[in-house]
Amino acid sequence: MRSLLTALALLVAASTGSAFADDRPFTLPDKPRIAFIGNTLVERDQEFGYFETRLIAAFPDKDIEFRNLGWSGDTVRGEARAGFGQPVDGFNRLAKHVADLKPNVIFLNYGLDEAFAGETGLVAFDADLGKLLDALAKDSPKIVIFSVMRQENLGPPLPNPAAQNKNIELYNAALAKAAAARGYTYVDLFSVPDDFAKANPGRHFTGNEIHPTLAGSKFLADAVAKKLGLPDRAWDDKLEGIRQLTIQKNRLYFHRWRPENETYIFGFRKKEQGQNAVEIPQFDPLVAEKEAEIAKLKK
Repeated sequence: MRSLLTALALLVAASTGSAFADDRPFTLPDKPRIAFIGNTLVERDQEFGYFETRLIAAFPDKDIEFRNLGWSGDTVRGEARAGFGQPVDGFNRLAKHVADLKPNVIFLNYGLDEAFAGETGLVAFDADLGKLLDALAKDSPKIVIFSVMRQENLGPPLPNPAAQNKNIELYNAALAKAAAARGYTYVDLFSVPDDFAKANPGRHFTGNEIHPTLAGSKFLADAVAKKLGLPDRAWDDKLEGIRQLTIQKNRLYFHRWRPENETYIFGFRKKEQGQNAVEIPQFDPLVAEKEAEIAKLKK
């Protein structure tokens, strides 16, 4: 049975060569409200800002509201978001954040952590991915699913990732299958580390075989933009200014939705600092202020 699942997964992967469902350039609604959801790759992106900046540059006529909901180590089951609870609590937490945000576009990146379960975890991953997509689809947003990138081989003492990359291919096939079944955009990022190596001889895409460096993040953002059919744009002082503002905005929003001492403010110890909860919404005008600066600079 497992061998059959593997064969089917690889067949789906082979037949899903297109970066996006209909090969037309990616578009955004008139008032884009974007949620970027996933694990460590997504969370770290808020400190790099390249992907968000490339979107802003590609759609200068739209005021993009971009919210990073990444959580390091997270899975489609919401395990990292559970806090002191169970995975279902983390899943419900994510679902509530998305429901409150009401995005009309969702970029999704999961599968990296789940792939360590190998072929035996495929059935559970497929089922849990379906549950997550059902929850995210309630308000009918445009959903884009990113594949997992292959792990870079940096040599000893780090492990050879060859076996794990085979697992990643299986999970990418499951992601591609889910996207095709639902008519979602699927972006294949598996070969991006190899593409970086070819374009930058002697340099590494990651610092630990998995997570991109600053230069790797910029290359990844450009690769995603190209795969989505967005116009190319030379990186100049204006784009760098926008990137710096997006990083500042993202830090403010991070404190808005993931405040420090959250257990003391909202959780079971809120009797100690719960009075500070009234301050959390005060981040909203600060975030809006940064977005206004971005809108002014991009013109």
